[in-house]
Amino acid sequence: MMRVSRRQGGIVREEAAEILALHNGDALEALRTLIAERDAVEEQLAVATLVMRRQYEAEGRP
Repeated sequence: MMRVSRRQGGIVREEAAEILALHNGDALEALRTLIAERDAVEEQLAVATLVMRRQYEAEGRP
């Protein structure tokens, strides 16, 4: 698990409170949204990795 310093801990709590507020206090819906956003970011990263790999190979690099 990730360690959070005391200073960052307050920021994390504030961010969590904001996320819950955006979902009207529905923690399950907030988690669903966060997971969906994470999945979208992972997909974007996978696409970017493929594009970079193809570009790298097209330049003749091993």
